[in-house]
Amino acid sequence: MPKRFAIHGSLIARTLGAVFVLLALSGCERPGEPEASLEVAVRSVSAGVLVGDRALLGSTRHGGSYWNLTTQERLYSWNHTSGEATLMTAVGLSPQADWALTSDRNTLVLWNAQTGAAEQFWSSPAEVIDLALGVEGERAFLGLTDHRAALYNVKRGGVIRSFPHEGPVTTVSLSADGRLALTGSDDGSAVLWNADNGEALARHRYSTDVHLVRLSPNGERALSATRYDGVSIWSTQDDDVWKLPQGEERLKRGLRISAARFSDDGAYLLTGRPDGLVQLWDLEARTLMYTWRLPKRKRLQPTATVVLDVGFTEDLNRYRAMSSNGFVHELAY
Repeated sequence: MPKRFAIHGSLIARTLGAVFVLLALSGCERPGEPEASLEVAVRSVSAGVLVGDRALLGSTRHGGSYWNLTTQERLYSWNHTSGEATLMTAVGLSPQADWALTSDRNTLVLWNAQTGAAEQFWSSPAEVIDLALGVEGERAFLGLTDHRAALYNVKRGGVIRSFPHEGPVTTVSLSADGRLALTGSDDGSAVLWNADNGEALARHRYSTDVHLVRLSPNGERALSATRYDGVSIWSTQDDDVWKLPQGEERLKRGLRISAARFSDDGAYLLTGRPDGLVQLWDLEARTLMYTWRLPKRKRLQPTATVVLDVGFTEDLNRYRAMSSNGFVHELAY
């Protein structure tokens, strides 16, 4: 996947080329810019997710919308109440993007992405902070304010299993086959669970709240992110842990990442930050490969562009990122 740099010419040229390669791998070069951008909302996006060439988002102006990024077409507009734009606080897509789930904190709607129809509507027993949707939309994994994550049978109704914490569950993730579940909480823990029987398989504790967790599709790698303890990448098979190199000064000031996605084979990782930076990591070599910066809607806009989600494409050197200012960006390495 990484490009090979061909360096020819004089000793000076070779030296400058070597410096360029080192800067690129260390992420110290000037960040790249998107190759193309598609506007998917005219105002800020409150929640969004990318799967393949599909995008689901909630915006303050339009409510929910479902996009085909290849044809650049909005396929459906989804809202919980007819004639009103619902403020979506969490959204999810199944691994094949054929089912979608939207939440406005207290109510949830399951949508058939093939027909655009609302298939199920229910109220949550507690406020929904985060969610993930399983294969064919059969199961929803919800992070709740009542100190638990809940695995729901969406189509039949009812809680299959609850996963307890000592604080609100702020972030959740499922493996592609739905057999592993990962939770992060304000109680400072990230827990890997067997989704079939509720057994806690691994527990990682930190000095502050866990604001983002992600599982690789194959379930072999996990990510847990905290403000002051950094971003940890750990194996679900053993005790191997690697922290993304972020710099001590940044950690002292408090570091957040707002999005993360593993490649299908778990060998690469995309991360997004609240300051608009998207970074590509080689997890086998444990190096930063490249950095992009997402543009602001207006150059003099005081607030940064938050990266809401990131995604891989079928082209191994092309990626996508969704920004809070209403765009999905095409990135090339």
